[in-house]
Amino acid sequence: TGTSFLPEETVARAEKGNPTEKAKLQRDPTKSWTDIYEFARKIREGEMDWEDIEKADMNTRFKFTGLLHRDKRTPGQFMMRLKVPNGIVNSDQMRFYADSVEKYGPEVGVIDITTRQNIQLRGVKVEDAPDIFDGLHARNQTSFQSALDSVRNAVGSPLAGIDDQEMVDTRELCNAINDLISLDPETGTRGNPQWANLPRKFNIAISGSRDGNVE
Repeated sequence: TGTSFLPEETVARAEKGNPTEKAKLQRDPTKSWTDIYEFARKIREGEMDWEDIEKADMNTRFKFTGLLHRDKRTPGQFMMRLKVPNGIVNSDQMRFYADSVEKYGPEVGVIDITTRQNIQLRGVKVEDAPDIFDGLHARNQTSFQSALDSVRNAVGSPLAGIDDQEMVDTRELCNAINDLISLDPETGTRGNPQWANLPRKFNIAISGSRDGNVE
């Protein structure tokens, strides 16, 4: 699990840390990768409501799946942050993003393109999240480990593959880093506990030329 990779002295410090660190120790946040499927099932079948989910899950541990709760502006709905290495997307992925949020309406169901070559889907509900996870994974993308204390989206040259002055095409490198971080080496599935519980977020950018175009 994500916590089991931590040294004992780190766990001891976390026990005296802020509410986020305590929530991560109370229940390993990497378990959210499977917990949310069960929550979604129970909500769809009427066994529970999103308000029955522990606040530490909603506001902290779910972030390890890429779900960030907007509890004041859109209670019960999330912004889902993806991992889009080097910012490369295709038409099928873009259509999937649109289909995933269209039902939330034009005011809430919005797609963001971020300054770090990433995509964010707004309005997502717990009961819908697993279908979006599965759709992303089927398209070789993920939202896992995209938020909170994880290695964030790998940024690469915006001119990768077309810059006649580039020294390295950063697309393959960004994809390799993304797979190293977010693929479990034992199961081959998305979600790698070894890199899922850092002290804080860690950003990576790769420049393929001398002009430093990712700074």
